[in-house]
Amino acid sequence: MPGFTPSMNDTSLKLENERRWALIVGILSVLGVLLIAGSYIYAGAGIPKGDGGTADYLRNIDTHRSVQIISSILQALGYVLLLAPLVFLFKAASARATQVRAGLIGVIIAAPLFLGAAAITNSVSNLDAATQFKNDGVTKTAECVTDEKAKAAEDTSGDAKSPEDIQQDCENQTADDMRGDTSTSGLTAGFGLAGLLGFTISVVYVALWTMRTGLVTRFWGSLGMALGAVSVLFPLFVLLWFIYVGLLIVGWIPGGRPPAWAAGEAIPWPDPRAVAAEDTDDDDVIDGTAEEVDGAGGTGNGTPAPQIERRKRKKRSDQ
Repeated sequence: MPGFTPSMNDTSLKLENERRWALIVGILSVLGVLLIAGSYIYAGAGIPKGDGGTADYLRNIDTHRSVQIISSILQALGYVLLLAPLVFLFKAASARATQVRAGLIGVIIAAPLFLGAAAITNSVSNLDAATQFKNDGVTKTAECVTDEKAKAAEDTSGDAKSPEDIQQDCENQTADDMRGDTSTSGLTAGFGLAGLLGFTISVVYVALWTMRTGLVTRFWGSLGMALGAVSVLFPLFVLLWFIYVGLLIVGWIPGGRPPAWAAGEAIPWPDPRAVAAEDTDDDDVIDGTAEEVDGAGGTGNGTPAPQIERRKRKKRSDQ
């Protein structure tokens, strides 16, 4: 019939499409992890935190603006690249299981983009705050110091702060206020929260269904769900899972990819409890042969009962 494509051809086309993109997606997955990790390393080495808190941090950003810009671009690009393995695994799982909710593809696409946008807006916010602190920080800090010294003079409890502590606290308070008052601070918070929640949902859902369809092992599926669940608090830990996923998609793991990849259909892993129960039942099986006899001790006509032959499995020795 015109326009009719057999299901076998559909499966072949999907497998061919997966093979065509596997190498590219695997490389993008590993590259995305390297870019994100590298952005943190580069920023940490290029922008010293200092011992003075937020005030010193803004001063260091002002003198290392190029480091701040480059590290944020690397981080944003890294999160965007993680789109590739997430979408690839989601499509592979949905091609093997109709229960996969196709509508979640929007969340999977939006989450890394939001995280990338948060990295950029956070950089803009830091640079803007550093400029404001450089221009107006001294004045704002002096006003704070005057107020705090007046409070300290009225304090009769003996717990008043020293002038040095007052100066440092006022500088950090001024720096914190300037960071929070930048025009992009709200965007950073919004993009960051939406991105983290969406990213958590995406990783957990993809790990769950790739495990159920047999595309990843139970161990790596469970690990992916666990790391995805804690990615809100520890976002860098989940990057380890993406390294494995990248190597898995390309087929560069010991033992190769699970059979579900080549089969083009779901091959669920056997339930460990069912396997354990089956093994227990096999250990208790006794093979034997016997002939039916009349009565308990003979055939009823004086002849002895035939011997019963039994073959038992040799019991395991404790020795």
